[in-house]
Amino acid sequence: MRVVVAGASGVVGRTLLPLLRARGHHVTALVRRCPDRSCAEQADEVVTADVLDLAALREALTAAAPDVVVDQIAGFGPAGPHDAEAARRAADRRAATAGNLVVAAVAAGARRVVAQSTAAAYRPHGHEVLDEDAPLWTDAPGCWGDLVRSIASVEEAVLTCPGIEGVALRYGALYGPATEFAPGGTVHEQVRGSALPVVGDGFGLTSFTHLDDAAGAVLEVLDDIDPGAYNVVDNEPAECAEWLPAYARMIGCPAPVSLTVEQAEAQLDWLTVHRLTEQRGATNFRLRETVGWRPAWPSWREGFAELLGHWPG
Repeated sequence: MRVVVAGASGVVGRTLLPLLRARGHHVTALVRRCPDRSCAEQADEVVTADVLDLAALREALTAAAPDVVVDQIAGFGPAGPHDAEAARRAADRRAATAGNLVVAAVAAGARRVVAQSTAAAYRPHGHEVLDEDAPLWTDAPGCWGDLVRSIASVEEAVLTCPGIEGVALRYGALYGPATEFAPGGTVHEQVRGSALPVVGDGFGLTSFTHLDDAAGAVLEVLDDIDPGAYNVVDNEPAECAEWLPAYARMIGCPAPVSLTVEQAEAQLDWLTVHRLTEQRGATNFRLRETVGWRPAWPSWREGFAELLGHWPG
């Protein structure tokens, strides 16, 4: 089939392009500016367009004539979710780009849109691992609330548009080359600098997703799956008190310091404290049972080991 990948130069997009071509799909990479060589080499054609320019986007997608449009445009971008004003602007842009992609996809005659979402947006509840029926935390405080509301807008645009099939893939914390967990990435540097502590009991749960598994899930939902939202996460949601010390050992750093919740609230931003203490993991049961998808990296333990050079072979 003919597939357009928006955000093709991002970490998931770069992983996805060669997999699509290996399956025999005709791939159009949609990028905002001139792509690097690897992006150009991995697609059948490259189209440059600003997704915020609806007229130009409609023209580009109509020329590409896709069966499926895959939206892998990232959320916050370089500003990160801790700069409130920049985060708010980025959240607004993310919702607008998704809306434009859906409108342009319909105009181009596509039958399906697959969009990137996140499993981190669920409202925390008890100590349970959450499924796709759990509510998104749209009234969360501060810039995190802005992001979650933009995610909800993205999903609404994709899942409720008449005349097109919409699929939202809710990734966990993405890791792999060029992510925040890779050498030089944000989390890697925080852990090296002892700036990411274990807080309180360390019960904050993170569900992880290797880039290979994020891209592999896209392949599975291009066809023959009911429209809807699906968690794309590994099999082992991990408490902060478990994954953070393990990650520190793998990069050869001292164990993270321990802080009480009160100490953390005085020293860290609200969002970091939430992720380390309250965030809930997600289950991949729906995607596994619907299409038989299985993560290539079922546990973050093996995935981190591979990323950091400790995996055999």
